[in-house]
This record gives sequence, structure tokens and C-alpha cells, in this order.
Amino acid sequence: MARIDDIQSADGTRIALYRWEPDGEPTGEILLCHGLGEHMGRYNHVAAAFTAKGWRVTGLDLRGHGHSDGKRGHVDDWRDYTADLRAAADSIGKEHALVAHSMGALVSLDYLRDAKDVTAAALSGAPLEPAVPAPAWKLYGARLLNRLLPRLSMDNEIPADWICNDPDVVKAYLADPLVFSTITPRWFHHFRAASKRIQAHGNYTMPIYLWWGEDDRIVDTSKLPTFGQRIGAVTRAWTGYSHETHNEKGQADVFNEVTTWLAPHLAKETAAA
Repeated sequence: MARIDDIQSADGTRIALYRWEPDGEPTGEILLCHGLGEHMGRYNHVAAAFTAKGWRVTGLDLRGHGHSDGKRGHVDDWRDYTADLRAAADSIGKEHALVAHSMGALVSLDYLRDAKDVTAAALSGAPLEPAVPAPAWKLYGARLLNRLLPRLSMDNEIPADWICNDPDVVKAYLADPLVFSTITPRWFHHFRAASKRIQAHGNYTMPIYLWWGEDDRIVDTSKLPTFGQRIGAVTRAWTGYSHETHNEKGQADVFNEVTTWLAPHLAKETAAA
């Protein structure tokens, strides 16, 4: 199990920090970030795939998630999320690779526009656009609520069984007391702004690997190949996999491909240290 510490983000928000140690001296550092409505406790098996390679893994619960402080599914400003990532990165204190899923991948793409200590990034199911676009009336309502009731909790309208094709994973997800399904109008406003900002940016300085499941019903994956090509990323679509490719029954294949891609980038950092 990971060791849990508390750190402070830039505005003083308490952030839960996790660390998984490999056997022996670490040969590389990974920073791991989760998706919307979940937490790092669902990533023990992901961290294990990295520690088996000799890499130390540091993870965090973004504000409003897991054991961190903050209103569930709410953020005052998207930069608060990137500040949480920065606080976790500072706890590592050296160059590292970044691995993130879903909303965490979107936060990471925003963060990576300015990050100087990330040697490579492997990002899963980045939600540049939702698979089902919101109708005009709902967008108008969200803009109105962002002004009048920015912290109002609303259901995100994502069925739990869309996360993964494995029913046991879905069952555990529904039974997890730290999982939630709410967002606020302010969160939605900043999510849309971050997506537009990221899609307009094309000057990433580190290698990026983007992957997704072809059966993903949460994310509009049709946007990802073009986006990946534009930013010079390596891309991979997994046939028969849903949103959480790392939780599908074929997860070992996903871990093998991701660790194989990451290895030379971590080796380069280790050799230079």
C-alpha cells in the first residue's frame, strides 16, 4: 500500500499525497494523476506496474477528490488543479515522467504547457470533448448557473457502467465511498475553457504518448488522433477497451506498452542525474 502524506497546494488547500516505492533504489520517478470523481486509491495496481520496473511513483488526490480538502466536483479556477500537480511534483524534487487519466490528463496537458521538470507524459482518455455534446439549452443554463450558483452540485450524467467493460470494476466503483458523480457550474465552465486552451496550444517540449479505448462512450476519441498528430505525440487506440483501459481485463497489455514507451525517457533522466 502507498504511504499517505499531506502537502499544501499554493493556496493552502490540503492535498493527499501517495507514494509507492520499488524494491531497491529507484531508477526513475513517476507522477500519477487520476480522473474526475475518483481518487488515487483506485490506482494501486497501476502504481505496481511502474514500481515493478524499478520506478518510484508519487500520486495525489486533486482538490475536491479522495482524501484531499475541497468541495467534491468543484474548482474555483482550473489553475488550482495545476497548482495541486505542481505541489506534488515539488515533493519529488527532481525530473520525472507524468502519467494521468481522463480529467487528470486534461489537467496535465494544461500543466505541461509550462512544466520544465517533466521528461515525458503518458496520458489516457484525455477528454478534449465529451462523446455526447451538451445541447445549446444546457450550455446556456450552465453559463447562467456559473454566474448565479457557481457551487451548485449537479449530477455529471455519466453512467457508471461506461467507465469499464469489466462488471466487477463497475461494482467496486459504485461501492467506493470516495467516488462521486457530481460537478458544479463553475467546474464545467473551467473544464470547457481548459479544453479550448489546450486544443489551441501546440508547443509541447516533452515527448507525449496519448492512448484511449475505442469503445469509450465518455470521451469523443475522434478528436484525439488529429490532436496527437498536431502536438507530435505517439498515439494508440485499444480495440474493445472502454474509458478506463487500465482497468480492463487486458490491462497487462496496456501496462506493458506504456512502460515500454516510458522506459527510455526515464533511463535518460536517470543517466543524467
